Amino acid sequence: MTKYLSGGALALPLLLSAAPALAHADSPAAIARPDGHAPAGVMVDHVHKSGDVMIGLAWMHETYEGPNHTGTRKATDAEIAAAGYSARARSMTMDMVMGHLMWAPSDRVTLMAMPMWMRMKMTMLGIGSMDPAMADMASGHHSLMPGETMSHTVSGMGDTKLGALVALSRKPALSAHVGLMVSAPTGSVSKTNTDGSFVHYGMQPGSGTWDFEPSLTVRGQGDVLGWGLQASYVTRLENRNESGYRLGDRFAATGWASARVHERVSLSARLAFSDEGHIHGHYNAAHSHTSPADRQENYGGQRLEAGLGANVTIGKGLRAGVEAIVPLWQDVNGYQLTKDAGVNVALSHAF
Repeated sequence: MTKYLSGGALALPLLLSAAPALAHADSPAAIARPDGHAPAGVMVDHVHKSGDVMIGLAWMHETYEGPNHTGTRKATDAEIAAAGYSARARSMTMDMVMGHLMWAPSDRVTLMAMPMWMRMKMTMLGIGSMDPAMADMASGHHSLMPGETMSHTVSGMGDTKLGALVALSRKPALSAHVGLMVSAPTGSVSKTNTDGSFVHYGMQPGSGTWDFEPSLTVRGQGDVLGWGLQASYVTRLENRNESGYRLGDRFAATGWASARVHERVSLSARLAFSDEGHIHGHYNAAHSHTSPADRQENYGGQRLEAGLGANVTIGKGLRAGVEAIVPLWQDVNGYQLTKDAGVNVALSHAF
């Protein structure tokens, strides 16, 4: 976790040093407030005025490592082996790069498109002999001796979010908008290992289903301090994807407070809660059952996280944000790795 906090600390001075060099030709009145956007890890957080266009790029990095957990407690390797597994995940990283394209045909409506690219890397650890009842479902890359490790990586285009943000109020003291987004299944759900068997469910870049993602965002700004609240829900519109399963629905809520410490700089603190269901259905082709990551009941759960971030305006219409995330509490379904830390970075230009 320390490397993420130190990385954020290094990024902020670089952004601050860039601001004067790029902003000398702009009057203060022409520069949008740095807290005009939410912290870097919050999506669909703002609307635009009629005719405005915004392009942006966001990067999310998450790490999961250490012992597996069940519920809120650590699970021993002996316990996981007794449940019939011969391997478990030892570590995982997830990187997501998301493009943002926003256009406001009117003051009330902002249209939005967000394509994604995903990369996941997982390291597996052998923990015991294989349950004979599951031997016929084992793929070669999971046949690990106790203490032996193996890493594998999957990458590719993720799903694409499309939709509209509808403004309910645009007053600085209290603004609100509704997000009406759908997620198109442009990401693969049929990535395989070298032996032709499906990778773990959680390493597929897409959901494989059309999903509906409504949200409500409420914000307020004073001269120095600001705040925001957002609630969102992801519901799967299909019972199964082409590979035979669907991901669980997901509820998320987040709240943040911000302080403008400079004309071009704001700092933020954020709490985020999420609740995701387990996977439904089952792979419809060859796959392994030898680790918790191969079974549907070992996905989803609840998490409470905290974030510290900074937003910086760099010239007219150009802004950057960085945020470090650490989990405070996690309650997982089945046996899973828990999240260790995360970093969010966002860049955007409005014109």
